[in-house]
Amino acid sequence: MLRVIFNHLKSEWYKYIIEIIVVILGILIAFNLEQWRDTRSNKKREIEILKEFKGALAADLVEMQHNISMHEYSILSSKIILKVIQDNLPYHDSLDACFAHTHAFTTFSGRVGPIEQLKNTNLAIVSNDKLRLEIISMYDEAYPRIRLVELAIKRDYEQLRDFDRLYFDAYDVDRVSTNKSIPPPFWGIMRPLRFAELKANPEYAALLRARISNQVGLLRGHYNPTEKALSDLLNQIDEEIKKLD
Repeated sequence: MLRVIFNHLKSEWYKYIIEIIVVILGILIAFNLEQWRDTRSNKKREIEILKEFKGALAADLVEMQHNISMHEYSILSSKIILKVIQDNLPYHDSLDACFAHTHAFTTFSGRVGPIEQLKNTNLAIVSNDKLRLEIISMYDEAYPRIRLVELAIKRDYEQLRDFDRLYFDAYDVDRVSTNKSIPPPFWGIMRPLRFAELKANPEYAALLRARISNQVGLLRGHYNPTEKALSDLLNQIDEEIKKLD
């Protein structure tokens, strides 16, 4: 009886092997298909996240460029006023736009929605290690440093406001500026009421010089490098999206 069973199994062994192979292949195919689906889903999600970063960082770049322009006009305006004080030149209404620009300060917003969302899910979904680290560095290092330096500029503005009450009329948003080289800021222009006294006040000139120093530091040390870094980062994100798509 055992011999009959053994002979039967021996004659049918190849069928069992084929069945085992088919089962194993089925498992492997199902596993690989599941992996492919997961990879495709992750890649799709990664592209979505990178596009969100691209939108936020592009908006940050536009804001940064606007801030740079505002501080450049402010620095130029302060230098013009200091030159007038130094050379004891008379008042001209073209200075009104310059006086207003000395009050410029910026508060960089830095849209953090995408990075907060990424931190709450999985940072590793951005598969390019170098790109992921540069994105994190932008939000966790560059942006906070900018905000700290901006506080110094705002303190300068608050000190200048003390002079407004003594020497200036209120902002005038309706009067047309006669300055041909410096456009008036959106908050209006400023007309001094006692220009001779303002020129003679050494604290005012000292504050303008300190303000120029702080603004130049903000531009050279933070705004300009961040503008370039944002532009480079956006190019890297574009390349990564093309690679993944």
